[in-house]
Amino acid sequence: MNLLYLATTLLIFIATAFTVEALWRWWFSTQSEAARRFSRRIQALGGTQAERAHRISLLKQRKLADSHSIDHLLRRFPVASSIDTQLQQAGSSVNVGRLLGYCGISFGAGLLVGLLLFSMWWLALVIAVVSALVPFVWISRQRANRLHAIQQQLPEVADLIARSLRAGHALPVTMQMVAEEMPEPIAGEFRQAADEINFGLGLHTAMQHLSQRLPIDDLRFLVVAVLIQRDTGGNLAELMQSMSYLIRERLKLLGQVSALSAEGRLSGWILFLMPVAMALLLSVVNPDYLSRLVQDPIGRVALGIATVQMLLGGLWMRTIIKLRV
Repeated sequence: MNLLYLATTLLIFIATAFTVEALWRWWFSTQSEAARRFSRRIQALGGTQAERAHRISLLKQRKLADSHSIDHLLRRFPVASSIDTQLQQAGSSVNVGRLLGYCGISFGAGLLVGLLLFSMWWLALVIAVVSALVPFVWISRQRANRLHAIQQQLPEVADLIARSLRAGHALPVTMQMVAEEMPEPIAGEFRQAADEINFGLGLHTAMQHLSQRLPIDDLRFLVVAVLIQRDTGGNLAELMQSMSYLIRERLKLLGQVSALSAEGRLSGWILFLMPVAMALLLSVVNPDYLSRLVQDPIGRVALGIATVQMLLGGLWMRTIIKLRV
């Protein structure tokens, strides 16, 4: 009992310290007098703060953490760069250091809630691990929504490029027009590509960077078509018009496939989450039922085998219902 009390007290202290630190950093970066003064100066120079910060990011390397030492430490791990790429594709202003901090706070909060609600350490640890993954799930969901929104805007982008080329504009000017006339989030990506061209990277390099930042097949088709036309020649306006029709047809087919596979996805989620929900329910209604299963060696082996089979079954169902068009 004393060990549980000390552990609970320590977790409450750590969670409170992380919460205070996060609130202080948020206030200092957004609500303090220095932050407001910086915002007024940026607006006086022209453009909003977000647009100005976007231009600065092209000239300055993106930081992985607010602290220089933590940023230097994270750069030693390749997975940190991968996480930073995911954050950029999600359009999030959170860096890798803050995301890991949020995961630590979620882990502590989940462990505390698990210890308060249940008497089993292993269940509290499972809840803590699941809670620590919540920020990653949120970023993954935000990234998927943003990429989906960009994919839905691609036909209009192809039409705008075709009309601009027919009017006699050059392709770099056309990309700047897309950045100015199209809504977010695709406007920001084309704005960055147009700025790269203005900074002297060249159209070929800027288009390659655009396709690398956004892992969307339709966008890569469009970029490849533009680059091939630049090398071989041809009517790029008609090519963009054909690309617009092709992308619209693919999006229509994707919608039909998504509607037909909705029942399979729902069944997969139900089959995957039902054992977890039943375990949580039994731990509340009859805690001794699961405690005997965990305390018995054969029960622990059976529980481990069942967990592995659930994970393999979930991956298999996800492979079945995930169709590529």
